Amino acid sequence: MKKLKNWFNRLFIKQIFNSKKFYYALGSVIIPAIVTYLGVDEETATKLFYALISLVIGQGIADSSRK
Repeated sequence: MKKLKNWFNRLFIKQIFNSKKFYYALGSVIIPAIVTYLGVDEETATKLFYALISLVIGQGIADSSRK
Protein backbone atom coordinates (compact mmCIF):
# COMPACT_ATOMS: atom_id res chain seq x y z
CA MET A 1 0.00 0.00 0.00
CA LYS A 2 2.89 2.34 0.77
CA LYS A 3 4.34 1.84 -2.73
CA LEU A 4 0.99 2.73 -4.27
CA LYS A 5 0.72 5.89 -2.17
CA ASN A 6 4.29 6.89 -3.06
CA TRP A 7 3.60 6.27 -6.76
CA PHE A 8 0.41 8.35 -6.59
CA ASN A 9 2.24 11.24 -4.88
CA ARG A 10 4.99 11.24 -7.52
CA LEU A 11 2.40 11.11 -10.31
CA PHE A 12 0.41 13.95 -8.77
CA ILE A 13 3.48 16.14 -8.26
CA LYS A 14 4.63 15.40 -11.82
CA GLN A 15 1.23 16.50 -13.15
CA ILE A 16 1.40 19.72 -11.14
CA PHE A 17 4.85 20.63 -12.44
CA ASN A 18 3.78 19.87 -16.02
CA SER A 19 0.75 22.12 -15.73
CA LYS A 20 0.73 25.57 -17.35
CA LYS A 21 -1.92 26.64 -14.84
CA PHE A 22 0.50 25.92 -12.00
CA TYR A 23 3.17 28.18 -13.46
CA TYR A 24 0.67 30.93 -14.28
CA ALA A 25 -0.71 30.78 -10.72
CA LEU A 26 2.79 30.80 -9.28
CA GLY A 27 3.65 33.78 -11.44
CA SER A 28 0.52 35.61 -10.30
CA VAL A 29 1.88 35.42 -6.76
CA ILE A 30 5.58 36.02 -7.40
CA ILE A 31 5.42 38.73 -10.09
CA PRO A 32 3.35 41.21 -8.01
CA ALA A 33 5.77 40.73 -5.11
CA ILE A 34 8.70 41.52 -7.39
CA VAL A 35 6.83 44.48 -8.89
CA THR A 36 6.18 45.85 -5.39
CA TYR A 37 9.83 45.37 -4.48
CA LEU A 38 10.93 47.23 -7.61
CA GLY A 39 8.55 50.09 -6.86
CA VAL A 40 6.36 49.89 -9.95
CA ASP A 41 3.16 51.93 -9.66
CA GLU A 42 0.01 50.23 -8.40
CA GLU A 43 -1.94 50.56 -11.65
CA THR A 44 0.70 48.66 -13.63
CA ALA A 45 0.95 45.98 -10.93
CA THR A 46 -2.84 45.55 -10.96
CA LYS A 47 -2.94 45.22 -14.74
CA LEU A 48 -0.17 42.62 -14.63
CA PHE A 49 -1.95 40.68 -11.91
CA TYR A 50 -5.23 40.63 -13.86
CA ALA A 51 -3.38 39.52 -17.00
CA LEU A 52 -1.87 36.58 -15.13
CA ILE A 53 -5.21 35.63 -13.58
CA SER A 54 -6.84 35.71 -17.02
CA LEU A 55 -4.13 33.32 -18.27
CA VAL A 56 -4.97 30.89 -15.46
CA ILE A 57 -8.69 31.07 -16.25
CA GLY A 58 -8.10 30.78 -20.00
CA GLN A 59 -5.86 27.76 -19.56
CA GLY A 60 -8.48 26.17 -17.31
CA ILE A 61 -11.11 26.65 -20.00
CA ALA A 62 -8.78 25.24 -22.66
CA ASP A 63 -8.00 22.22 -20.48
CA SER A 64 -11.66 21.56 -19.73
CA SER A 65 -12.56 21.63 -23.41
CA ARG A 66 -9.90 19.00 -24.18
CA LYS A 67 -11.55 16.39 -21.95
